[in-house]
Amino acid sequence: MLQELFLLEEERRSPGMLFVLGAVAVFTGFIAASTFFPSRIAFVSVIFAAVPLIFSLTQEFMDDEQEGLPHIPELKMYFSIFAGQASAFFLISLFTEASFTAQRTVLGLSGAAASNAGLETILLNNLGVFAAALFLALVIGSAGAFVLTWNASVLGIFLAEVFSTDPFLALAYVPHASLEMLGFITAGVAGTLISAAVYRKHFDRDTWIDYVKLVALGLVLILVAAVVETA
Repeated sequence: MLQELFLLEEERRSPGMLFVLGAVAVFTGFIAASTFFPSRIAFVSVIFAAVPLIFSLTQEFMDDEQEGLPHIPELKMYFSIFAGQASAFFLISLFTEASFTAQRTVLGLSGAAASNAGLETILLNNLGVFAAALFLALVIGSAGAFVLTWNASVLGIFLAEVFSTDPFLALAYVPHASLEMLGFITAGVAGTLISAAVYRKHFDRDTWIDYVKLVALGLVLILVAAVVETA
């Protein structure tokens, strides 16, 4: 049912409902994972939350690529789902004893690295994530759903960790984190559209200039996020 609801709201271009559905998918995935796979909740909850997105996102992007629609609605759609998912992971981490070991390990490593990190280090790290998101979405197509959900889990759990210590500090992370995630989302959108274009053998010059511009936009977002973080 969630899959059909995602597809319906994507067709309607409804950011509010996509936010809600993103959160519902995470809560549903978390409940299922904690019930059936409690020892692997960190990964399984992400997988379960991403599954309803796979078909709907693939179908929507295949249609958009064929019709040559503008990319702003696609970015809004991705970001709305991401924001709903990140909010749900934030609440789950804040109010439950769930063991998100994998996400907390990532946060521990990145936090230690970032404590004394400069612009170059942060930028290179984020460019690596950007490249991975672009590559996975390009090669697998629907991988954007898993990349989206995994990043949402990491951000939500990170903000919950910081919020539990200092709520005001958590707010300070929101500006650059939002820019970073929007950059990663742009990579997922670009990779998915490029994958669809290759499948349809759309190799005309205008199409590929358009996709190069989209990738460039994502890179600019990553650069601005790094500058804001180190300012």
